[in-house]
Amino acid sequence: MNNINRTINDFEKFIEFIENERPILSATQEVLGRKDCYNLNMLLENKKDVVTPSYNQDKYFAIDLMFTLALASKLYIKAKDEKGKVRLFKTDKLESFQNLNGDEKYIFLVQTYWTKYDFEIKFDRLHNIAAFYNILAKVSSAKKGDMIVKDEMGISNIMYSTGAAFFHHLKFFVFGEIELINGAKGKYEDSIKSFTPNEFGIKISIFLLTKAIQYWNREDVSFLLEYFNLKVEPNKNEKAFDVFKTIFKGNTVKNTVEEEIKTNKGGVYTFKVSLSKTLWRKLNLSYKHTFGDLHNAIQDAFEFDNDHLYAFYMEGKRSGKAIYCQYAEHEGLIAETTTIESLNLYKGERFLYLFDFGDEWEFNVELLEINYESPTPLKPMIIESKGKSPQQYHGGW
Repeated sequence: MNNINRTINDFEKFIEFIENERPILSATQEVLGRKDCYNLNMLLENKKDVVTPSYNQDKYFAIDLMFTLALASKLYIKAKDEKGKVRLFKTDKLESFQNLNGDEKYIFLVQTYWTKYDFEIKFDRLHNIAAFYNILAKVSSAKKGDMIVKDEMGISNIMYSTGAAFFHHLKFFVFGEIELINGAKGKYEDSIKSFTPNEFGIKISIFLLTKAIQYWNREDVSFLLEYFNLKVEPNKNEKAFDVFKTIFKGNTVKNTVEEEIKTNKGGVYTFKVSLSKTLWRKLNLSYKHTFGDLHNAIQDAFEFDNDHLYAFYMEGKRSGKAIYCQYAEHEGLIAETTTIESLNLYKGERFLYLFDFGDEWEFNVELLEINYESPTPLKPMIIESKGKSPQQYHGGW
């Protein structure tokens, strides 16, 4: 068994840095700033070779990955502090994670990566999924010491340039080691010379492409299985953790961070829905209300005609999984049947409400408070307003 301490230690260094430094996220991308990335990078084993704080977060592959995992697993959420600055705030799940043993922490991180990492955005073109799969397949069929290099005629060429982050992810999870190309700079320039998997990486790659393939966070997994003529019989009653914990033998993995660990139920949810700093509405909804109810409340609050399709993007931008209205005929959660409580939202969480896929009205939604003591309203209520509602059809906004 390979040493997984490098993965665990780096993630705990990430947590320690966030808790001690409380970094302010950048205004536009809402990620760690260059100086914070540089300082955190110096603490890591999976560090980028830099001498000045001149790189954005996405160039620090390990940091960018840990940042994404922390948010995808809801160990942290993005929220505004008392001065309106966006930071990472820990949730009650973080304590649950820190109570796990080393093997359990590793399994939690790998499972989060495979089941929640936004591969749809990282690999956004159809042929990329084949390239992604093909690299894992090469690792799974390799022997210890084999070097995986670029095949000029292969379908995986992009993984050595635009998809290079994936190789760094494998290194982070201790699948093997990377040999970099010195002097590579541009996004479309090859930066990976070779990847040498170890026995542990070969084993986990086989696991991901067989037992765990059904849990891969891609909507086109069914296409992938058909493309490679793979036969997988999903067990819908089996939880992902029950599958992932079998990676380690000896019954060392017994616990994980549960999807839902709150004990409080019910409550009044106060949302602030904004079109700008000077135009917003505050709404109270019951925990029983659905996102369809929230949509209707926003329409009423801004005096719109409720005559177009809509969606809620829970990551605050138009990427990742969305909650669509029922008429959008889209797979996944449906706004009219998804209750507010069911998503286990935290105070301070923010997401995007998109109304009218043609004119594209974008509203920023922030959960200001969850009050478990107040009586729940039968209907959504507008409790505070600022600014005159814009004209829906005459443009100029």
